Amino acid sequence: MKFKSSIFLLSVVSTSVLASNPVMVGDVLGRDLGMFPASAGHVGIWDGSRVLEVLNKPTVIQKNSLSSFKNATEYWGARHGIGYNHHLMVTNGWDQRNYQPQYTIGASYTVGGWKNENGRYTLVRGKFRCDTFVNYTYKSVLNRNLITWFTPNNLYNSFPSQR
Repeated sequence: MKFKSSIFLLSVVSTSVLASNPVMVGDVLGRDLGMFPASAGHVGIWDGSRVLEVLNKPTVIQKNSLSSFKNATEYWGARHGIGYNHHLMVTNGWDQRNYQPQYTIGASYTVGGWKNENGRYTLVRGKFRCDTFVNYTYKSVLNRNLITWFTPNNLYNSFPSQR
């Protein structure tokens, strides 16, 4: 009877208590969005000491502490298992701050950079939401999208291994 009670207790423990922490650069972290639809979620990428994420704030691309990310809403954990050269992915993501990125609610995104038009360079502002940003960081090295239907939940679940 004691064994059955222990199993029941484990099944009702919050997933955030059991959710794993990131271990390696490039691990993708997920959590609830904290609003409807809850399944949409929020994702960020681990840089080795902080979470690189896109937020709907004046400074769109930010590095925040793991505890800040985990304590904002229900934490899903860290996933991994796609790609290589994760340090370059994180660097490419952080470099997008140089192009005055904007937050977007839509699933299409724009990579920031400089565009040459008739010998004149103009700034192309980056435009991201959390899932398209993490996708961009991976695509910048792998040269392919991780998913075709963009949602934070889909992106998070596209990684084959839970930490």
